[in-house]
Amino acid sequence: MSNTFATNNPEPGETTDIPESESKDDKPGQRRTLDTSKRKDALKHPVKRERITQQAIVATAARLFAQKGFGATSLEDIADVLGATKGALYYHVKNKEEILRLIYLMVLTVCEEPLRQIVEADFLPQEKLRRAVEHQTTIAADRSPAMTVFFHEQHHLTGPFAKEIMLRRKTYERYFERIIEEGQQAGLFKSELDPKIVAFGLLGMCNSLSQWYHASGAYTPQHIADMFKSIFVTGLEKPERS
Repeated sequence: MSNTFATNNPEPGETTDIPESESKDDKPGQRRTLDTSKRKDALKHPVKRERITQQAIVATAARLFAQKGFGATSLEDIADVLGATKGALYYHVKNKEEILRLIYLMVLTVCEEPLRQIVEADFLPQEKLRRAVEHQTTIAADRSPAMTVFFHEQHHLTGPFAKEIMLRRKTYERYFERIIEEGQQAGLFKSELDPKIVAFGLLGMCNSLSQWYHASGAYTPQHIADMFKSIFVTGLEKPERS
């Protein structure tokens, strides 16, 4: 809301201390009666508007979706928090579902880069797997708004948006499969295990932290990651020949 307020059309019978030009019906030196109490209050307490950007919309929506759920949050709710109108949001996004899509793409982009670096690094497969498990456990334990939305609201995506995010998640999962395949090809991991199924189980176990982990609990994400690493790396490694 602008800090400039119109005063051209005052209602009669109201008072003000602001001098106005005298009309032919006014007595000399008399102040006209105008009520501008609302105007004065607005001048004292102007609404602070954030610059509306797509990034601001996504960040605000993530907080509201995490607090209230996607279904219970309206575009009007998002606009109100931003100090904007619903119409102003349409300049940046088509609808509420597109905002949800943008949250998913943001999370996947941020999470995928460190994982890609792990897979492409010059480590043994066992070390790659340890680092990948630690990475995924940390993500699942994250209670930031965007991560909370990521693990709970995907069923609200439909049509092309749902397909797009599903394919991106499969690309992400593929990094874990590549680590397992690399270990099998090097003769370090059991060859009879299906990499896709192993990766599915690994991600399911790590991602379960999004449902039950509490920072006030007995274990930190690092402690839990250490347990998961022991389970998976030991379980995948070929036993040494005696």
